[in-house]
Amino acid sequence: MKFHKKRLKFVIPVTVIVAVTSTMMIFNQFSEVASRDKFLIIASATVFTAFISYLMFPQPGENPDDVGPYR
Repeated sequence: MKFHKKRLKFVIPVTVIVAVTSTMMIFNQFSEVASRDKFLIIASATVFTAFISYLMFPQPGENPDDVGPYR
């Protein structure tokens, strides 16, 4: 798999939105969770989101059979 810098314009905003939302939710609704566990949950959600969103946003030319919005 080739690294595409154009994908980052979608991956970074999605990752930031998930990080901020998960931080707000975990600190407002789950006060009984330990701080270390909160950090681990937020970090793992952010990394998982970045990985999945990088794989989900295709680039033009990756699939020659794709007649998506690129033509």
